[in-house]
Amino acid sequence: MTTPHLLIFGLGYTGLRLARECLAAGWRVSGTVRGPEKAARLAADRIAAYPFTPGETLPEAELAAVTHVLDTTVPDAAGAAPLPEILRLSAAGVRPVWAGMLSSTAVYGDCAGRWVDETARPNPGSAQGRARLLAETQWLTWGAETATATHIFRLPGLYGPGRSALDAARDGTARRIHRAGHRTSRVHVDDVVAALRLSMAAPSPGRIYNVADDEPAPNAAVVDFACALLGVEPPPLERYEDLAPTDPRLRFLKESRLVSSARLKAELGWTPRYPSYREGLQAAFAEG
Repeated sequence: MTTPHLLIFGLGYTGLRLARECLAAGWRVSGTVRGPEKAARLAADRIAAYPFTPGETLPEAELAAVTHVLDTTVPDAAGAAPLPEILRLSAAGVRPVWAGMLSSTAVYGDCAGRWVDETARPNPGSAQGRARLLAETQWLTWGAETATATHIFRLPGLYGPGRSALDAARDGTARRIHRAGHRTSRVHVDDVVAALRLSMAAPSPGRIYNVADDEPAPNAAVVDFACALLGVEPPPLERYEDLAPTDPRLRFLKESRLVSSARLKAELGWTPRYPSYREGLQAAFAEG
């Protein structure tokens, strides 16, 4: 039996957690990173990592044995950066049995606080959302043209150990910003990995899945909970209306949507281990 070989474009926060799960299951894993230092560190974990920028090429031996491909990179306005490499793989006659792209629920744009599922027509209101949607289109077109089971996973706010409101509270960058009626969907990184693994086991060509927890919540509630876990005073409450036009938080608070993962649950049997920010932050706190 052929050993599954997962190629990850972007061995970062989510990619590495998936890579380690697949390695533990006996898979071969390779991927791309931004620099040689990280590639050298990952070699010790049996991950063949290659420094990569668009326009460069990966070793033919890495492409030839690929059975699964995941793109975790953030596209620029031109779309998905790794796509030319996948086209090279196709030209060589290699057909992965599964391909996936991590996208963003920003493709839906502002939904005025309504629930949104995958049947909603994308209407991105930001440059980031438009770039994600373009990359999605490129991946799905490639999948259809090559008969490759290609999937899109739309994520809301991603968090987990080392990247959460706990870390912001510890380093003094946490902010409590109130916008009346505003709630945001989130997802723990381990729940994303679980969704990917379920999809790999049951490919559904061209399928799009939202991956979000069950309890969208206001920004201030999440920061309050993190500060309570740490036993520190929360930062002062700010008003959305008082934010400066250049404030980076505006982009996240300007749009409002509640993200449904009903399709993922119904079709793949996915159940979030962390159904709300409370369970997720408690787990991250326990990890230290």
